[in-house]
Amino acid sequence: MKKNLLSFVLIGASTLFLGCSDDPSPVAPIISEGSSSSTTPSLSSGSQQSVSSSTVVIGIRDTTEKHQTVTVPSQSSIQHPDMVDESQTFCIWTSGCEATVKPRSSSSKAAPVAKSSSSNGGITIDTPENKEPVVQGLKMTDTRDNQTYNLIQVGTKLWMAQDINYAIANSECYNESDANCATNGRLYTFNGAQKACPTGWRIPTREEAQAALDDESMPWSYSGRCKDGDCNFMGDMGFHWTSGTPESGDKKFDENGGTSGALIIVEKSPEYVKDKEGEDRLFFQVDSKTKRFSVRCVQE
Repeated sequence: MKKNLLSFVLIGASTLFLGCSDDPSPVAPIISEGSSSSTTPSLSSGSQQSVSSSTVVIGIRDTTEKHQTVTVPSQSSIQHPDMVDESQTFCIWTSGCEATVKPRSSSSKAAPVAKSSSSNGGITIDTPENKEPVVQGLKMTDTRDNQTYNLIQVGTKLWMAQDINYAIANSECYNESDANCATNGRLYTFNGAQKACPTGWRIPTREEAQAALDDESMPWSYSGRCKDGDCNFMGDMGFHWTSGTPESGDKKFDENGGTSGALIIVEKSPEYVKDKEGEDRLFFQVDSKTKRFSVRCVQE
């Protein structure tokens, strides 16, 4: 009985000692009652204490946190799919995605950006079509491509004395020869003719065209025509677009659609008509808007 009492005293003293210790160790005692003698784990470094079979065993709980080591690969070892091309979207990491897009070429050039300026709260785009030509006397330089043309005064209007050679969509050289464009200008569809003249210039009205037909000093050119790749009459006849409305007295009015067609000037060379008695040399005609004819611009 005395031995048991002594054991409990020792255990209580040890517990009190641990509770008052300055050691901030997070270990906690585990108390269990055993029927056989055992050795008490160390309560402090390097010490052990034996107790009888009736003693309570004090153990130490391991509360150390353990972490798994993770290896992060370097950024250079991470493989990414190619970026897509002009659509400017990116490839989602799905199977086969890389095969559906093209990598952007490092040699590709960005499209030129047109200058813009603010005007009255809006934006004005500085494109070649908006550049005004330079007129000096009876010479006009088209600043869109720096080609120079002779001019002629007809009544109150200043006309180009040559057919224009400004390259746009829906225009072509006679028989696709650049030499023909250089000497005779380009051939345009009706819609293309609306865009051929530089800023401040346009295709003539019926009245302006009539004044030019009546002026014997007007130098006409016999640049022929083209339709669906078939070109003819080079050197013998010339055809120029106007903005006039077709009238019933115009040649081929009924044949070429009446007012749904377009009004043109037809010029036949003196050599072409010299042996054809009564043949008109200069006149208005109605024709198809899809054919390609010459353009002679007049100043607004």
